[in-house]
Order: sequence, then C-alpha cells, then structure tokens
Amino acid sequence: MRKVTLLILGLLTTAHLLASISVKEKQALLDLYQSTNGNEWTQPWDLNDSPENWKGVTIFRDQVLAISLKNNNLVGTLPSSLGNLKSLKVLNLHNNQLSGYIPSSLAKIKGLKTINLSLNRLSGVIPSGVFEMENLEYLDLFFNNLEGSLVSDLSKMKNLRRLSLYSNKLNGPLPESIADLTQLRDIQISSNQFSGPLPNGIVALPKLKRLSVFDNDFNGEFPSGLNALNLEELSYHDNNFNNTSATLVSGK
Repeated sequence: MRKVTLLILGLLTTAHLLASISVKEKQALLDLYQSTNGNEWTQPWDLNDSPENWKGVTIFRDQVLAISLKNNNLVGTLPSSLGNLKSLKVLNLHNNQLSGYIPSSLAKIKGLKTINLSLNRLSGVIPSGVFEMENLEYLDLFFNNLEGSLVSDLSKMKNLRRLSLYSNKLNGPLPESIADLTQLRDIQISSNQFSGPLPNGIVALPKLKRLSVFDNDFNGEFPSGLNALNLEELSYHDNNFNNTSATLVSGK
C-alpha cells in the first residue's frame, strides 16, 4: 500500500512539473502566429513542440510572462486574444511589418510593463485604455502610422519611464497631466503634428533626461526652467515657439 501511495504521489508530482499554460493562453499564442504569417517568420515556431520551447516566449509557473519577437518578419495584424495573456509583462515586437490597429485588449493586461511595437506599420489611434495602465514602464510606438490625439489624463501611468511616440501622425496638445508622471526619463514625440504650448509642468519632472519635441506644431513660450534640469538631450527645432535663444542655454 505504501508503494502504491508513493507511486501516486510521484505521478502527481510529475504531472505538476509537466503542467502547461492554459488553453486560452496557448490559443492566444497560436492566434499571433497565424495572424502574422508565422510560417514565414525568420525564426518560426514548431507548433508540434511545447510552447515552452517556442523562441521568444518566456513561460514561468505555467504563465506566459514575455513575448519577444523583434526583427522576426511578422507580417499581418495583432489578434485581440493577446489580452488573454493575463500575466504578460513584456510584449516586444519591434521592427516587423505589423499593420492594422493596436488591440484595445492589451490594456486589460494589468501587469504589463513593456509595450514595444515600434518600427512597424500600425495605424489608427492608440487605445485610450493604454493610458490607464498603472504598471506600464515603457511605451515604444515610434515609426508607425498612428494618428489621433493623446487622452487628457495621463496621470494613471504613474510608473511610466519612457514615452516614445516619434515619427507618427499624432496631433493635438501634449496634456498638462504629463507633469504627474514623476518617473518619466524620456519624452520622445518628435516628427508628429502635436500643437499648442508645451506644459510648464515638464520642468518639474525630477528624473527627466531626454526631451525630444522637434518637427511638430508647438507654439508659445518654451519652458525656460528646462535649463536647470541638466538634460542629456533636448531637441525642439522646427516648431513655432517664441524666441528660444534668450531662454535656453543649450539644445537644438
């Protein structure tokens, strides 16, 4: 009887070790593969193998934590089922050929820290829910065809460190609430169609190191307090600011 009990315990332990991700999470990965022409990826997945062995997928304790498929020739659109990856921390699909819209379902992944969809062909607006993601640290959407304006309230993104939206077709003002993002180090929004004055509150961001706003339609007074921030990068040319030479020591 003792041997039988030990055998059962052993089988249960083995079964636990071999436990896999949920059906929903695996389907989300398969949806991504199928909707982005997975067979033509530079490094395709072997769908007969376990998801734990699919390149670019990080799984821990039966949950998908990261998808990193940069420079992998993904061609197509992003499936809404990505929102079913509830434990995802990192989504990095940089430098592919993704088109269509950013799924609004991404905003349902409460613990997501990195969204990098830069250097693709995405269009439409940035889903408003993205700007409510409290744990998001890096939002990299540069070099796409995104349009529309930013939501007025950015304050919920309290952990955001980098906002990188340059080379899109975004317009409207830069919200005053950006001054509430005290963890921000990089603001890179050049080569868009942003307009209006720059929020004076930018000068109060304690960790800001890079501010790149060139090639937009900003106007009004440029915040002279930026001189005191000792920025590593400051680019503001090709806008409609009032005379900046008298207020700024450095920058271009």
